[in-house]
Amino acid sequence: MTWLHDKTEELLTRVNEVKEKRAFPFFRPFENIGSRVRVGRGSYINFTSNDYLGLSQSPKLIKPSQAGTAAYGTGLGSARLQAHSVRHELLEQRLATWLGYEACCNLTTGYQALVGFLSSYLDDDVTVVLDRLNHASIIDGVLLAKGQHPDLEIRFFKHNRMKSLRKVLKTAEHSKKMVVVEGLYSVDGDFGKLDDIVQVCREEGAVLVVDDAHGLGTLGPTGRGVPEMYGVERDVDVLIGTFSKSFGTIGGFVVADQSIIDYMKLTARAFMFSASLPIGLVEAALAALDIIEEDRTLQHRLEDNAKFFREGLVDLGFDLGDSHTHITPIFINDEEKAMTFAAYLYHGAGVIMMPFISPGVPAGTERLRCNVTAAHTRAEMGYTLEALAEVGRQLDIIPGAKKTNFSSMQKAMWLAEHKLRGLKSGGIPFLVDEIGDAAERIQRWRTTR
Repeated sequence: MTWLHDKTEELLTRVNEVKEKRAFPFFRPFENIGSRVRVGRGSYINFTSNDYLGLSQSPKLIKPSQAGTAAYGTGLGSARLQAHSVRHELLEQRLATWLGYEACCNLTTGYQALVGFLSSYLDDDVTVVLDRLNHASIIDGVLLAKGQHPDLEIRFFKHNRMKSLRKVLKTAEHSKKMVVVEGLYSVDGDFGKLDDIVQVCREEGAVLVVDDAHGLGTLGPTGRGVPEMYGVERDVDVLIGTFSKSFGTIGGFVVADQSIIDYMKLTARAFMFSASLPIGLVEAALAALDIIEEDRTLQHRLEDNAKFFREGLVDLGFDLGDSHTHITPIFINDEEKAMTFAAYLYHGAGVIMMPFISPGVPAGTERLRCNVTAAHTRAEMGYTLEALAEVGRQLDIIPGAKKTNFSSMQKAMWLAEHKLRGLKSGGIPFLVDEIGDAAERIQRWRTTR
């Protein structure tokens, strides 16, 4: 035993307590991916995926990915400085053109895109200003830069509060100022107020960097994300995105002026010292971009699904905060109830939603995060709303009299489809467990008569 083991004790003791209560929500071994997943003997409706358009399961991505792997192999054996291909160049050119920038740098993950860019440009004579709700990958990039440049000034402003942003910029220690925000905030589901932020940045002489990982491909008239929604595409100095959400694959990218990208490619450690993105994934990203550019069907389906589900939650009396998107936080505001709610949904209803608790979110703002996708069916969402209503009443999250507005026929059809799809997904083990559960319910009913 060493101090390494001592360090694990507090956290793992807490984890083991949660596991004993069958409420540990992580590392469930999925046997497939999609809106319905198999775990062990069960089949579950999955609301934890960021695959918003459902493209990861599309043959239109899978076939090109297979062809790319056949042509180039499963890996390129080195970082992009050496392992650079014509397919990487094509992807970068197309992304830059699509988003209206001169150039693009593609990295192996979205995390590396953020960390790589920020660590390249933040140094001792810069003040970086962050929204308090910024994602951990942004914080990590800033902290990495701070480790190399101790005089880097790091400041925060209140979420979406322009008065706070302006005050921080006016009192910045350095004349070189960078503001980093998100387009669509991944835990709260609300937008960065980019039109107002652009105006403040221009007036105060700050560079604006936007991470729109969750908005690109899903939002805006042509899917170009939150900057397009606010009409400020030309005013964002640097835009950062990922392929792991709407694009249905893996990878990250930065788009900006040519000189900014050229400098980044020769200085970003996350780019220079990490293996090049395999061509199979490059081809998947190119295929996804084809679909996002040419066909609005999936984006419209996502909008319709999000609207249906969000309206159902509001009718039941759940608190969704400021979310008006496919990212739907259900605020519970209590750690134990949030964990219990998620466990009841999983074990009792066959629905997977992720509880977010401190330190992931501030204490007192605990929630379930529900990600609606274009792949979810109306039956899956309707059944889930019924389950949420039942558990919400049990835990006193919503009033006991609250019910959905669906007809008895709709509820019966959705339940039947849930069971049939569960059987198709889970097979004989699922059927055996369903029969066992039914027998147990009948026995309980008989003993209580």
